Amino acid sequence: MEIVIVKDAGVCFGVRRALDMAEQAIEQSQLSATLGPLIHNPQVVEKLQQQGVRVVGQVTDMRPGETLMIRTHGCSPDVEQEAQERGVVILDATCPFVARAQREAQRLCNESWQVIILGEPQHPEARSIREHTGGAAIIVEGPEDLEEVKLQDKVAVVCQTTQRIDSLNVLVNALLPRVRLLIVSNTICGATTQRQEASLATARQVDVMIVIGGYHSANTARLAEICSEVNPRTHHIERAEELQRKWIAGAQRVGITAGASTPNSAIEAVDAALKQIAEEEQDA
Repeated sequence: MEIVIVKDAGVCFGVRRALDMAEQAIEQSQLSATLGPLIHNPQVVEKLQQQGVRVVGQVTDMRPGETLMIRTHGCSPDVEQEAQERGVVILDATCPFVARAQREAQRLCNESWQVIILGEPQHPEARSIREHTGGAAIIVEGPEDLEEVKLQDKVAVVCQTTQRIDSLNVLVNALLPRVRLLIVSNTICGATTQRQEASLATARQVDVMIVIGGYHSANTARLAEICSEVNPRTHHIERAEELQRKWIAGAQRVGITAGASTPNSAIEAVDAALKQIAEEEQDA
């Protein structure tokens, strides 16, 4: 059995940056907590907790003098002011690409554009982008969410960084006949697009596709969705222990991809598990 690992799979720049920042702060005993899970990967969060870094839901959960890390998804601009008032030190690990989307949404809102965010309404990144418009922006997952929305003459679109480019195209095509002026700020992360395209290409060429990443990770779930569209034998898992032999029965080629918050160790573990299964099947 041949195992094909997608070249662009695994930890992205923004996640690696956040993990490096956390590691350095821990070494200097300067990290107390993260505002929500640092990334959507339970193994990484568990490891941080073992190192004494707790997860909090709000600044009021912190004590004066403690250090709070803002996760990759970003947060409301009010957090920093609240932290300063409480004497809490902020360490900002917001992904630079997310920060760009936040700034774009804020700028467009300040220039009197009606801002539409292509994203998931309950996802922390999409919500943080909205909060940078003072709550004025509207988060939609697709054109169907705009049916009851009264659109203004000037509409601007920004994106949650993990969205699909074809989803953006669908939304734009639906907006064009309904507005007088339309600005589209494509804030989709380039690395996300590359990973999606590479995963899709691999899924077409293998018998089985394994997608690794947290079940709460939006970009991992989207990878599984994309791969499933061309390969029905696609399986989303968090850990190598979740692999099932029946999934790869009769497979000659198995592909592996992983979300942006999936560490290399998880990919290596799945690779090793697949090789072990293949050896055992061959000896049987």
